[in-house]
Amino acid sequence: MERSQLKKDDVRVRLSHELSEGEKEATGNRKAKVLDCLKSLGIACAEDNRPNIAVLGSGGGLRAMIAFLGTLVELENQGLLDAVMYLCGVSGSTWCMSFLYQEKDWTEKVQVLEERLRDTLSKPSCDIQEQFAIATQAAEDELFSLTDVWASFFVYPTLKLYDETKLSEHDDSSKNGKNPYPIYAAIEANQLGKAGENSPGTWFEFTPHESGFTSLGAFVCTEDLGKKIKDGNSQKRDEKNICYLQGLWGSALGSMAANKKYLIDCLKEKFRKLREHRNAVGKAGVLQGVLASVPFVGTDYTNVLHRGVLLLLQELHVRASAGKDCEEILRQLKEVLKEENSMNSFLKCCEVSETLDLKSWEERMLEFAELICIFEKELGEYVWSVWQLLWKTVTCICFWTWGYTNNFLYTDSKAQSTGLTNKEFIHLIDAGIAINSAYPLVLRPDRKVKLILSFDFSDGDPFETIKKTAKYCETNNISFPEINPEEIKDIDNPSDCYIFKGKDVPTIMHFPLFNNKNCPDKIKDFRDTFTTFTLSYSEDNVKVLLKKAKMNVSNNKERILKEIQQIVSSSTKEF
Repeated sequence: MERSQLKKDDVRVRLSHELSEGEKEATGNRKAKVLDCLKSLGIACAEDNRPNIAVLGSGGGLRAMIAFLGTLVELENQGLLDAVMYLCGVSGSTWCMSFLYQEKDWTEKVQVLEERLRDTLSKPSCDIQEQFAIATQAAEDELFSLTDVWASFFVYPTLKLYDETKLSEHDDSSKNGKNPYPIYAAIEANQLGKAGENSPGTWFEFTPHESGFTSLGAFVCTEDLGKKIKDGNSQKRDEKNICYLQGLWGSALGSMAANKKYLIDCLKEKFRKLREHRNAVGKAGVLQGVLASVPFVGTDYTNVLHRGVLLLLQELHVRASAGKDCEEILRQLKEVLKEENSMNSFLKCCEVSETLDLKSWEERMLEFAELICIFEKELGEYVWSVWQLLWKTVTCICFWTWGYTNNFLYTDSKAQSTGLTNKEFIHLIDAGIAINSAYPLVLRPDRKVKLILSFDFSDGDPFETIKKTAKYCETNNISFPEINPEEIKDIDNPSDCYIFKGKDVPTIMHFPLFNNKNCPDKIKDFRDTFTTFTLSYSEDNVKVLLKKAKMNVSNNKERILKEIQQIVSSSTKEF
């Protein structure tokens, strides 16, 4: 049976708060490894009081990716990594995780992978032509958004990796029992705007097996995420690759204003480099005129004909898609092309204009598509593809469109309680905009997490994630330790470990990246050096960052062991 003919139930939309079968199998296979690890650490416990331990990596761009890798390497060095059941990341930490889970046995060779990442990050910049090739291909998709732009022009050149694998292909590395089970965090932008960061419908999780709204209990098989479901059938659509997801998970470096400025400045630079490259190889031609028509690019070159036609075609597409009158646009198109009346595009434009009133909306869209195809051939495929990328990007910037995805709950009568069935599309973005550490995902009741090791790589206040999570849990009646404001008031000179616990709540161990133990009297200097907007580091700085992150584990090994032992000893501690 073709995928496009599959029934809705075959797309595997699941409405339940239970864990997926894949996660149950994975964590079941992991239990023996955890018990053996605890035994080797001198902590004897039976299966029924084995604590589920989750490691959280916060957002923080490339800084977070590098620091989280250093953290995991040192957890392995200290014999602690095999005690961990869940690994959960936001933004930059997800980049680290997705890099590791390409390997089925990554925990057994994490030191080798550390060296590989150091070598990768020290590579020369990625080829600008290759970045544009990825972006222009993405622009062919009807669900194109700024996430595609971000993945092509930011994530790929930052990580020096273009990972074409799929998250569902990480099944073996997550289910074989050798590695902790991975959970990647995102949020739904419309829900965030409407209901706020504490709304159950805001948080969205990705695993190799299922993706969906954690607190709403609404999931779809990860390989089916993004498919359009209509009249009981699903549209054939390939699963998005890891590079795209890295762009989705790590799409926010700061506030919206900061992100918008950075993105526009970044695009200006990319298109400047493209012009230079095309000039260098003698293939600039009409591309210069195309680039001149884009408001934020800017160039001294002009090509009136192509600029006019392309802008009018863009307007035609927008108006036609919205069902608006297109006669005036067609008149202007003919005017621009009148001196080129031998061109097929001019002849087609005249034909379309004469029969427009006799056509249905669907027939008009087909006619306009044919007109665009004719002009594409006349202009040249490469120039057209760059133009398509440009105007789609400009449109997405105007509407600030990220993570554009078909909503698997759309019109699903069984999912009415989620409040999401009336939206045809969802917009998935960086979870760090809400809470920069994915507590809402590991606090899912069926995961039964008793100890959370929270490694915080955030800019600014190193306790913001704790404060926001406490508020989230209070709003949603989720068990969480009480946070004494006096304990977390020194944001400019934090210690390296904070422990929050209580009766019938999970224990939280919180580790700020830069602190008065691993960089005494130099916290501000390190924060200034390793900013979220820093997109590359020297090899020496990478080593420094790895070292600081490792110290937060090695300096606190005994405290971690003590908390594990206390949880095991309190065998009646259930929540």
